[in-house]
Amino acid sequence: MDSIDLSIKEKRSKYFVPLLIGAIWNIFFGSLGFFNLQLCNSLFFNLITPEAKIIANKTWWFVVIVAGIGYGIVAFANHKFRFFVTIGAIGKMAFFFFVIYLWLGSIATDFAAAVVFGDFVWAIYFFFFIFRTREYGYL
Repeated sequence: MDSIDLSIKEKRSKYFVPLLIGAIWNIFFGSLGFFNLQLCNSLFFNLITPEAKIIANKTWWFVVIVAGIGYGIVAFANHKFRFFVTIGAIGKMAFFFFVIYLWLGSIATDFAAAVVFGDFVWAIYFFFFIFRTREYGYL
């Protein structure tokens, strides 16, 4: 019985908890936007401009939820569906720079800037994860 418990513990990598937290991060903010777009837009934007409309819609937030589910899958099996983390790292960097651009133009709120700073940190971690587990491939 103890050997079974030990083997289960060995299967969990040191990346499990951070990737699971990253998944929860995406699912939380994605759900906020998808299920209550009006609240999310008021939290994230001072005004809705054509640039802000790129992320001020349910389709964007649905993609964020799907990415979070993908991060959760990778948390449980580091060698499967790694494209979620690779694309997520690139996407989080792009999202960070885009929202900071909107924030500098007073379109995005300080809350949005704080959230995307979190995404920036996650992007760095995701690149670190991909690099440290490159034996499984980048995608």
